[in-house]
Amino acid sequence: GYVFEVNKTQRAGLSPPVPCRAMGRFRHEAVAVDPRTGIVYQTEDMEDGLLYRFVPDAPGRLQKGGRLEALCLRDRRAACVRNWADDPGPETKIGEKHATGWVPIENVESPNDDLRFQGHLEKGATQFARAEGIWYDEGIIYWACTTGGVKHYGQIWKYRPSPLEGQAGEEQSPGELQLLVESNDNRILQNADNLTVAPWGDLVVCEDSAQRDHLVGITPSGECYRLARNALNDSELTGSTFSSDGSTLFLNIQNPGITVAITGNWPA
Repeated sequence: GYVFEVNKTQRAGLSPPVPCRAMGRFRHEAVAVDPRTGIVYQTEDMEDGLLYRFVPDAPGRLQKGGRLEALCLRDRRAACVRNWADDPGPETKIGEKHATGWVPIENVESPNDDLRFQGHLEKGATQFARAEGIWYDEGIIYWACTTGGVKHYGQIWKYRPSPLEGQAGEEQSPGELQLLVESNDNRILQNADNLTVAPWGDLVVCEDSAQRDHLVGITPSGECYRLARNALNDSELTGSTFSSDGSTLFLNIQNPGITVAITGNWPA
């Protein structure tokens, strides 16, 4: 599939269904935009997927085109950071930091669902386990990998862009990738999916497991705590986001398709 832009407005109406073709045709899950650069980071919901960035020719005007690239580790070509038992290469440790690079993706509209193979096998891009929710906050990009980790319970990744992100000279001051959380206990975190950053700085992560799902808070140091539970049914929680004044947390219960507004005595 493609990325489409939807107009932000209080008036009901349809947005023109014009695909942003230069952003690539693959199994998109979510995007995050760095307002400093206008670069769009994209997740791919595949167990052997990549993490992409789209560097627009005109920031904020995605239809004007740009270049599509995939993240790689500078010290490990074609790395696989899922940490599954049968994965090649060394295990990626929590807190480990890796300098990054970006490889170009060509034939971005390929109808064969093969951009991830081009990026990983041919170009050396890094492979993730079902990258889903992604969020930008205070110069950091966070994303969840739903089946990452030894027990496939999920990982949370943290990327700090280069000061020269997407520009000439970036390789002299590269971005930095860090594994923030990997769950090996489903009572702590099971199958992380959508996420947001709370006004007090913690991540708020939606679970998407085969059991009763929770909202899980994660501190900047990587400590996890349960924030809420879906007491209605076993459907996944999605789309966590706060109101602009930080007073209300909105989230969806995918089935039966309802939105819940949560207020409370949030931390200052």
